Amino acid sequence: MTRTMSCPKLTNFRKFFGSSTTIWLSRKDSNLQARGIMYNRHFGFLESPFSITPDPRFFYANPVYLEAYANLRYGIDAKKGFIVITGEVGTGKTTLLRKLMRELESTIHFAFIFNTDLTFNEVLRVTLRDLGLSTQGKDRLAMVDELNAYLIEELEKGHIVCLLIDEVQNLSDESLEGLRLLSNLETDKEKLLQIVLMGQPELNAKLDKPSLRQLKQRIAIQCEIAPLKENEVGSYINFRLRVAGYEGKDLFDREALQNIAFYSKGIPRLINILCDNALLIAFAASRKTVSAHMIREVAGDLRLESEAERTEAKNTFTVSVSNAERETPIREAPNRVSQHKVRNMVRAGVGTFLVMLVFVVTVSVTDPQSFFTIAARSLDLFKHNLNQWVLLVTRQKIIPQKVNAEAENAGLKNAQIEFKWKEHRVIIQYGSTIYKIASDAYGVNAVLGMDLIKEFNPQIQNLNSVSAGQELLLPVLTPETLLRQQPDGSYRLIVASFLSRTGADEAAGRIGKGGYQVIIIPKRVSNDLLLHRLEIGGLKNLEEATQTLETGLKNQWLTFARKPRHGDGSQADKRY
Repeated sequence: MTRTMSCPKLTNFRKFFGSSTTIWLSRKDSNLQARGIMYNRHFGFLESPFSITPDPRFFYANPVYLEAYANLRYGIDAKKGFIVITGEVGTGKTTLLRKLMRELESTIHFAFIFNTDLTFNEVLRVTLRDLGLSTQGKDRLAMVDELNAYLIEELEKGHIVCLLIDEVQNLSDESLEGLRLLSNLETDKEKLLQIVLMGQPELNAKLDKPSLRQLKQRIAIQCEIAPLKENEVGSYINFRLRVAGYEGKDLFDREALQNIAFYSKGIPRLINILCDNALLIAFAASRKTVSAHMIREVAGDLRLESEAERTEAKNTFTVSVSNAERETPIREAPNRVSQHKVRNMVRAGVGTFLVMLVFVVTVSVTDPQSFFTIAARSLDLFKHNLNQWVLLVTRQKIIPQKVNAEAENAGLKNAQIEFKWKEHRVIIQYGSTIYKIASDAYGVNAVLGMDLIKEFNPQIQNLNSVSAGQELLLPVLTPETLLRQQPDGSYRLIVASFLSRTGADEAAGRIGKGGYQVIIIPKRVSNDLLLHRLEIGGLKNLEEATQTLETGLKNQWLTFARKPRHGDGSQADKRY
């Protein structure tokens, strides 16, 4: 299927492409090849490094792909019958098949089916034609007999015959059951036809159907192609650059690689598209390297941000401990919006907007070496391409603690109110992660919880490095957590944090239209991750701060949820 996307916009494009600052491209490789030719000479490529055609020369031999390839070769050579390989869209399944077909010996004959919108009879016809057999005037039984005779003939020659089918998840149950019947073509010792089924994860669900249980039982080898790991994205890009003949210095800086890993989620096809478009931007700007800003421009124009927002969020935030020490949290707003009501507000809020980035760092507590950040942006709702901001409430048992008791029952304007801080303390267990702790404690709203964990645990210098047995304080999320009194008596409201400055700028522009003083503050979570925190400042007193918070709730760029409970309605203590 052809998908049309706009290429990133850049002022310098006018020099190359006329008055229009937007290029429209098809994901068909011919168009990408034409675009690549434009910058090949500029960067010193012999060919386009980020074509999305399944060229086996660009097969990236990481452990996952090598294992999948080894499984394919073993299953075919050992005549195991059914071999199933699954993987998400764009993870390189077809490239793997192309490499297999290219390297099969002359004694191994194969038929390749890539269009799976077929009946079983059509599958039979395509198979026979690919093997050089006649199908004219033959019904199903005649075609099966023809295939069986051919398989026996090849067996006597010492040859192997295999059927390779891509996008198998689209095959009907009737066609899949027909393939099972083909596997009955066998001798007493071995299968005559080796069948490779390559498909998306939906194939696994299809094979779990009771009606296909006999087929599932015949699968001898099964493996999954996972997306690239965070630390593999850079080597994958450099590998493709080398294959394309590039011998210069690094084209993508470190932050650019981090952004590519984030927006692509490790999917090679998306990596290729991001890199191709970013190189075009660099070419148009007469640059020799690709920056993180260029990657963010590409991601925005290709709407990869929106796609990332539909995935499970695994992101982190950070806040300044030094600032927190001189701020006085204020009392919780009297009327909290229930989780049920929030859901209804979100569903009904057409024309309103939500602001938040979800960024959670998953770190190993059993290994001192850090795992790179896995991230996804929050859901793009309605017509506004904004990030949802959802406030967190913990599931843990509350341990009350008094902090900064001030004059209670004072007027709103000059209130210095009593505040009872509520917190939870947990012990990090062996094998746990920071993300798991936040996810378990704060549910679907784990992101801001990570922000607060970092703030209220100053002993943690780097969220990428924590240890089993370490104690964590998990603050309860309430309005008092987010409304902060300043030394001059004014207040500020924490709104959200973003992975990119671009995302923070977009949100700030929209909120700023309401007349608010919006501030963006860079916040470093770890040695390799910089976030951008969005706040509303200049709120003169508690009354104005409370009104701003209520406006945020009304307009849905602030939302509150009730404390999550277990199925029995209780809130249990938990050790992590």
